[in-house]
Amino acid sequence: MNMKVYRFSVFTALLMIVIMPTFAQNVQIGYSEKINTDTPTQLSLKLDNKTYLKIDIQADLSSKQTAIFNLYTAKDGVVTKFDMGIPVQMSGISIKNKEEMSIEVMMKQQQDSVALSFAVDGRVMDLMLPRNYTIPFPEGRTCSYIPMETYVDQTLTVNDEIPLFAVTGGICGTLDFMGKPVIMQDFCGLRDKHQHPEEWVNIDDVHDYCFYTIEFH
Repeated sequence: MNMKVYRFSVFTALLMIVIMPTFAQNVQIGYSEKINTDTPTQLSLKLDNKTYLKIDIQADLSSKQTAIFNLYTAKDGVVTKFDMGIPVQMSGISIKNKEEMSIEVMMKQQQDSVALSFAVDGRVMDLMLPRNYTIPFPEGRTCSYIPMETYVDQTLTVNDEIPLFAVTGGICGTLDFMGKPVIMQDFCGLRDKHQHPEEWVNIDDVHDYCFYTIEFH
């Protein structure tokens, strides 16, 4: 009887060793458009008439020291990685028990481009958009851009390159309404496809955009 209990206990312990590290590595991402009353006050010093997006990352980051943000641009159907080359040292950012990270983004649409400002755990940063970088609007259209969620239907871990958000005009085309062309802009239809943003270039009426990812090292 004791031998059976012993074998069961050993088996249970081994099973926990196999399962627990895998569980701890998973990453959960949540999005919100509700403004934090403190941080956006700082961000608003840089951008007026802005659109806000909050990203919450929950994961076991105890083994990670650096968070690196990557920028990708999608132009004329081609996705290209822009070399940001600027690491964010986690030791210099307030991360509660290294179990979560909060990223707040503000975007302002300008005449022919967009400007971004963002904060990591309440600390205003200047890493997300290179100086003088512009996103050209589709010729002859008036589609607006927003910072949008990038849901993907896959399990993400702290060892993956994780899509954070995109700056996009959604699906922006024209419809015939009573004999006249009318601009149609659909953000939800693009977001709810749950495709990685690098695949959006294959969707009709999705024009130039950019998106951001994060890696932990």
